[in-house]
Amino acid sequence: MARLLIFLFFLAGLAFIMNLNHEKSDKPLAKPERFNFDKAKEAHEKKVAELEKLKNPKPVEKKVEVVVQKGPLVELVSDELKRGHDLYAKCILCHGKRGEGKKSQKAPAVGGQFEWYLKTQITNMRDGVRINKVMNPYVRKLSDQDIADLSLYMSKLPYMGK
Repeated sequence: MARLLIFLFFLAGLAFIMNLNHEKSDKPLAKPERFNFDKAKEAHEKKVAELEKLKNPKPVEKKVEVVVQKGPLVELVSDELKRGHDLYAKCILCHGKRGEGKKSQKAPAVGGQFEWYLKTQITNMRDGVRINKVMNPYVRKLSDQDIADLSLYMSKLPYMGK
């Protein structure tokens, strides 16, 4: 019996609170409006026209800009850079003209890399510290001066071919 009385008081309090909230607002809880067929038809036609525009977009003219770089990638201002440029001619096949590397041949990007890093890696490949069967025929006959010149040239190439 006590539970029933507590439940009834709870419902009465809830109804009272809802009634207070309703009286504070000037707007009724639900404002009935009549359905306006003309407005609905107009809105529908607008949406259908919008969908037609999306289905048949106007052809967009694509502007293609061709960037032609004038001059060499690296200014050959010293004898070291000239020798490095000549040595890099063998590397272009795998590493690319701009040093961007080729994923298909698993050749890393070397353009713009630090000179000391390139020199260390090439020396390690030549001396057998770093084993690379693909690079071995190219680097095994390089002298220390050749490696220094080649590293200098590759470090001057654009970073990542850009």
